[in-house]
Parts: sequence; structure tokens; C-alpha cells
Amino acid sequence: MSQPPSDATREFHTRTKLHEGASGAEPFGHPTGFRPMDGENRPTPFKRYPSAPKTSLPRDLGASQAPAARVLSGTAAVGPATFDDALLGRFLFYSAGVTRIRTDPDGWVGHFRAAPAAGNLHPVEIYAVCGAVDGVPAGIHHFDPGDFALEAVREGDRRGALAEAVAEDSLRSAPVSLVLTGVPWRTGWKYGPRGLRHVYWDAGSLLAQLLAIAEAAGVSARVHLGFVDSAISEELGLDGVSEFPVAVVTLGADAVPAGDTPRRELVAGEAEAISVHPFEFRAVTQIQHAGDLADGGEVERWRKAAASLGRPVADRIEGPPHSDEPSGEEPISIELLIRRRGSTRLFRQQPISGDVAAWCLGVASRPAPVDFCTPGSTLLAHHVSVHAVNGVASGRHVWNGRDFEVRSPEPADRARAGAQRLCLLQPLGGDSAFTVFHSVDLEAVLAGLGDRGYRAAQLEAGLAAGRLQLAAFAVGMGGTGLTFFDDAVARAFDTADACMLVTAVGPADYRNRPGGLPGSPVELSGFGPLMQRFQARFERDRT
Repeated sequence: MSQPPSDATREFHTRTKLHEGASGAEPFGHPTGFRPMDGENRPTPFKRYPSAPKTSLPRDLGASQAPAARVLSGTAAVGPATFDDALLGRFLFYSAGVTRIRTDPDGWVGHFRAAPAAGNLHPVEIYAVCGAVDGVPAGIHHFDPGDFALEAVREGDRRGALAEAVAEDSLRSAPVSLVLTGVPWRTGWKYGPRGLRHVYWDAGSLLAQLLAIAEAAGVSARVHLGFVDSAISEELGLDGVSEFPVAVVTLGADAVPAGDTPRRELVAGEAEAISVHPFEFRAVTQIQHAGDLADGGEVERWRKAAASLGRPVADRIEGPPHSDEPSGEEPISIELLIRRRGSTRLFRQQPISGDVAAWCLGVASRPAPVDFCTPGSTLLAHHVSVHAVNGVASGRHVWNGRDFEVRSPEPADRARAGAQRLCLLQPLGGDSAFTVFHSVDLEAVLAGLGDRGYRAAQLEAGLAAGRLQLAAFAVGMGGTGLTFFDDAVARAFDTADACMLVTAVGPADYRNRPGGLPGSPVELSGFGPLMQRFQARFERDRT
């Protein structure tokens, strides 16, 4: 183990729990003057550097040829794509690009990204550390989704410095690595300190799509949670408080290795203010820095400890049994699937095939190329409330990686009502065909990985939830992430595991209009009526 877990992590987790009968998480660590969801202090949707040199990305990104279902199953066989500015743009757009917009009657424009984020707040920023990428200067660049462009942060090839911070030499010969960072005020504005959980959930959902794009393009990818936090913050010009590094993703290999380019001054200038008065939540700052690693030696020890954690799961999944494509049409690409995906707001209470449900859960539980557990393994357990799955008894189950293991059978109406109650009384939790409670043995993870293990647990839950939503849409269903009553979930499933995140899956009661391409987001003209139906469904159960 790199370092023993502190009591701060356990206290943070306990005090950010949601409890039945309470209006929200216990208010702790709130700064003076903080008001949740203050419209006059709403964070801006994009980070921008007005004076930074910009590199526009191509709008024609191309698309992969492998069927999306095979990509999600881990059975797509494709040759590696050429790494250039268009491929980099594909990675960035299909993980964090703007695909849809909604204009309110008062003129306010909401921007919806390719990957889901709670409350559409999108707390994750992306920086590209580039070396040998045709069409992009060597350097560190911030991705601006609004303009679909790269903003230069630091010039010169800095892959070597990043490799030292991650304690991994392979980064020197990767054409590009992406650094995901978290902006806690974006989620804190609505969720307070619990917003830190959302940062890692949303980063995981983004990674689910980024890794799928990599598989479809035949590009190797690896997610690093072990790195020297202060070194990466310094390279990117971050203060480590209002914005901090979350993960490093290496893309590709065998490029011209990084030279010893000396670090030059930052060229980005000052970023625009995120809001009128951004607040710092000291509890968030404390728990984030509790998991920091100070040098390469600590990173290596942490990674060595991680290599003994997790349980093995299958990387290749048979199926799916069927898809929603009309007979005679070509299977869709992962890029089109991502554009079709959108958080489902209404389900039809309609049975689905047991084989389809099993395939979706198999996709969600596939091992990811990460450094926080044994290769081919996962930290997660998936507890499932089954409501309408043919061949599977309704009630509470655990997914064993291959099949449903029943723990507590009960009539479908009771199972639906129980799941809805666990999901903050949200009808989506019970109207679904099944609802998954992604959980971990938190004590074991903290014992193995120290305070930094809390990051890994939240992020992998987000990654599994993101994959599950993609799988649901690949077979013509819908899916959405949900919040939950923490301790009530553990009691319902009679487990010591801690729930990290919830995903509901089932037949959607409407069909999503696919999102647009770079520079051409689709206007959500029907979003208002849909949300009225959503609110009416919620109010119906309250009355």
C-alpha cells in the first residue's frame, strides 16, 4: 500500500451520503454565503483562454468501420488508424464535444455534450499533451468544445515531463496523452461537497466513450490514476484547488519518442472567470489532496499495490442477441451510437429479453485498461433490481459477470417501488426493466490504495455506467444515471459494499434525435415538452 487511508476520506463519504427523509446531503463544509443553484452565480459551460494561440480542429472527423456492438463487446478486429488532427478531434468530440443545444425562451442556451454529466454541468476539462500529431503543434493544449479548437497552454514537446509525472516511460512514445481535470465548482454549484463524487462519475462516463472510440480506431489506450499531482498541475498551469488533475489517458504508441524539450513559459494567459463568485469547498480540497502522490516513487508503490486488487471479469462478450437496426441496414458505428445516446427521461414498463439484459451488463462489467487494479479485473460489484426481464425473476440480484444470481425475489410491482425509493423516489429507478447499483467494498479499496482509492472507486463506477448506457442504446433501449440513498441501498441488498452510482435501463418511451457533428449541434426543440412529461410522471407518484 502506498499510504494508509486517513479518517478524512471515510468522514467525507459519510457526510456526503443522501438519507431517506432528508432534503439532501448533510450540509457540511459550506462556505459563508454559498447558495445552491444561485442563477446569478452559475458556472460558465466552457473554460476559455481568450489570449491563447488557437489551432482549429477539422470538422470532418471520419468514422470507424467496426459495428458499435462489436466494439462494446470487445470483439472488433480493426487495424490502427493514422494519428492526425482529425483522429485527435474524433477522440475529443465524441467524449466532450457539443452535440445538442437548447435555447430557452429567455435566450439562455444550454449545451449538451457527447458524454453524460449530472445536471448537464460537465465539470471535466481535457488537455492534450502532443508530440507527433500531424496538424497539431507539439505542446500542451486545452480543448475548447465551444469553438472545437485547441488552445495552446505550453509550447514544445512535454511528453517526457508527463512521463516522469506518471512514472511511465511509454508516455514518451505515445503521439498524444489526454489529461482529464476536474473543476469542482461546476458541480459544487448544485451539489455542494458531494459534487466531488460527480466529478469522478462524469470523468468515468467520458472515459467510457473515449475508450470505445479508441477500440473502434484500433488505437491502444491506457488510463492512469497514479501520477504526481503537483507536477501535472504545474505543467498545465493549474492551482490544484479550483481545478485539479483527475486522470491521464495515453493514446497510441510507437511515435517518435519525446526529446528533452526544456519547459517554456505558459502562453495561455488568464482563463475567463468561471462565475461571478466561485466558491471553494474546503472539504473537497482536503479529500482531493489527501490522495495526492508526492513523487515517482510513491506512484510506483501505489501502482504496485493496485496490481493485487480486483476480481477477474471477461473482456470479450458474446452478442448482442439483436439490435434495433431495420433488416437490411448496415450496423451503426460507435460514433453514430454516441450521437444517438442521451440520458433517458421516461421508460415504458415493458419486458426485455434476458439475453439482452445479460449482454448489457457484460459490457458494463468488462475490465478497462486502468492502473488501479489487476489487469483484466474490476473493483466493482453490480447489484441489480430486476423488474421486467424475461427469464429472470423480479427482485434483487447480483450480477456475477455471466448471469444474474437471485438474492431476494419479490413481485415486480414491489421490486419497482423499492428501486424507485432507493433512487430518491425518482420514477426512472422503478419504471426501468432493471436498475443497477454499481458498488465497491470501499474498506478493501481504501486499505489497498489509500485515500486515492476513493477516486478509483468513483471513476470506475462512472465508467461502468457510461458503458451500460451505450450498450442499452446499441440494442434500441434507453438508460440514465441516477442518484440514490446510500445506506438504504446497502440495507436493501444486505451488503457491506458501498454504492457509488446507479444506472437504470429499459425501453425508452420516446426516440432520441441524434446529436449533430462539430459546429452543427442539433436544437432540442422537443426538450421542453419531454421535461413536462417527466415532471408529470414524478408528480403522479407523489400524489
